[in-house]
Amino acid sequence: MIDYVRQYYQDKSKIEPFVTDKNNFEELFTVMEYHSGEINYPFTANIGSMEIRINDKSVFVMNSIHKLYNELKGNKGHNHNDFQYSAICQTIDYLGSKLIDLRKTRLTQLEFGLNIKLPMPAEFIIRENISLHKLEIHNHNEQFNGRGEYKQFNHYNYYFKIYDKAKQYNLGEHIIRFEIKYKRSKGFNPLGVFNIYDLKNKEVLKALFDDLLKRFDELTIIDNIPSNSKMSNREKQKLESYLSFNFWDKLSVRENRNRKSEEAKRFQKLLIKHDLLKTKTFLRASLIEKFDELLNN
Repeated sequence: MIDYVRQYYQDKSKIEPFVTDKNNFEELFTVMEYHSGEINYPFTANIGSMEIRINDKSVFVMNSIHKLYNELKGNKGHNHNDFQYSAICQTIDYLGSKLIDLRKTRLTQLEFGLNIKLPMPAEFIIRENISLHKLEIHNHNEQFNGRGEYKQFNHYNYYFKIYDKAKQYNLGEHIIRFEIKYKRSKGFNPLGVFNIYDLKNKEVLKALFDDLLKRFDELTIIDNIPSNSKMSNREKQKLESYLSFNFWDKLSVRENRNRKSEEAKRFQKLLIKHDLLKTKTFLRASLIEKFDELLNN
């Protein structure tokens, strides 16, 4: 569920001397001006894969708490397995035991996502079935040198990411990940998230999941049209238009917004009429099932 976090110490008067104390952190990395030998910011230290970065005016603690949990369990730092509620709580408490005043920090960035097992390679679904989000085209579409498909949709407060988690880590199963990365706290503060300890609250996690599901519902995911489809040529032409970003972009201007809403309804009716939402229905049900499983373990 929870992956990347970035926590912010506004007051560094206590945390900086704590981190720079050798009794607390055996390794501390700094920037040194070669000729003068002057030590400059930033200072950095680590708790496993979590980075502590001390600047001249602030301190950040950041990285994936999912990867940190796997490191604590003696595994490599990865995030392709399940991250259950009990594990989230354990990892947050561990981090709190290694730092001071963690409850006084505030979260400034956050990632929330779920890994779903599939009966087929995730790259096929990402490439062939997932096309638009909020009727807008993706901002990034990468293959990572043959290590799987990745699509990212950029919005004001968040990125919505879909990628092939199994191929990323060369796993022997098919896994797709849906994930929101909140770029700023305005995206998750309304959901009740202000501090990392809020992520131990199941109601808060439910609110984050509801937001993920809302973003998922905004995706355009349609099945491949079967060869025996009864769709008319006119409907096929219309579907082709609906799957084009340019079609929706032209309707985004102020004078066409009412028409855009009507066309979106016609698009949905066309998909329902020809039963082209089986993939989306399966993925949505899988997300709900996976979240319930993780929350109750």
